[in-house]
Amino acid sequence: MYIYNTMQKYKLYWVCQIGGWAFFMIIEMISYGNVFGFNQLLVLNVVVNFFLGLGLTHTYRLFLIRTNWLTLTTAKLIPRASISIICISVIMTMMNVFLDRFTVPLLRQFPVDGILIFNYLFNWSRYILMWALIYHLFQYWERSLQAEKDRLQLQATLKDNQYQNLRTQLNPHFLFNSLNSIRTLIDFNPNLSKEAITRLSSLLRSSLQMNNKKTIPLKNELETLEDYLAIEKIRFDDRLLITYDIEQSTTQLEVPPMMLQTLVENSVKHGISNLKNGGFVEIKTFKKNNQLCIEITNSGQFLPKDKNEGLGIKNTEERLQLLYDGKASFNICNINIDTVLTQIKIPNDKDTHY
Repeated sequence: MYIYNTMQKYKLYWVCQIGGWAFFMIIEMISYGNVFGFNQLLVLNVVVNFFLGLGLTHTYRLFLIRTNWLTLTTAKLIPRASISIICISVIMTMMNVFLDRFTVPLLRQFPVDGILIFNYLFNWSRYILMWALIYHLFQYWERSLQAEKDRLQLQATLKDNQYQNLRTQLNPHFLFNSLNSIRTLIDFNPNLSKEAITRLSSLLRSSLQMNNKKTIPLKNELETLEDYLAIEKIRFDDRLLITYDIEQSTTQLEVPPMMLQTLVENSVKHGISNLKNGGFVEIKTFKKNNQLCIEITNSGQFLPKDKNEGLGIKNTEERLQLLYDGKASFNICNINIDTVLTQIKIPNDKDTHY
């Protein structure tokens, strides 16, 4: 791709270079022809100046590249470019003072003095200056585009690294809590603990499969959640009531992996586990205003200032921010003295996350 772009730019350069100098020379030929008349020698004059201008400006371009002048700041480049433009204009002037007298006989009657040379120098400086301005402005524009591209790539890389850091925080946290849940089962019910370990194996398999994915279908996330809740159901038995209200049209929409499991885990650990009679967890999904809406309702009390509220909430907020650039929303609140509501809204647009 890089080689292709370089070749395309090189072809564009030569098209502009040849076309530009051809345009300049046609203007010169028309100007001279209207004043001194058209003849074959005037065509020779134009052809010589065409190749001379082409060669000198291309040499200047090669010099710019080899000396890395294009990487200089504007303050440093302007004086260097100005001297170069003057040098090229002087060469063009000296060549044309003699070339014009050879190809345009009527000019021989005018003496070669300072005024004549100044007029020649002024005339050719316009063309060389115009060429230099176009070339340098194009280079500046191209460098600006590349700098913006590099900035966006760096920003995306930083976001990806930050997101992966959040993932590495999440998985050990989840595994630690699950193992603690299973440990309570081993002594009094080995069979249930075996079933819990089977569920945990399924969870870990899903986690590994999702490791490099930023989003997955909601259907897959719900399967992971069911495995997790099956483990907790074994531990809590009748003290944990689980209900689902899933709108079928939402099952193929994309969500961050392990997000629901993290939030429900937080609900169980910091809400239901602290209640003597246990409680309930309800997971509801639906579409509204081209958004995927997820609501998790559970028994308990949300204490915003409680340092023990868990890593899950902060982790979820940061992941949603990174993935959707502020277009997703997350809110958790108490709807009464013993019920907590968690709401998530994710834009139903595949182009919104990076």
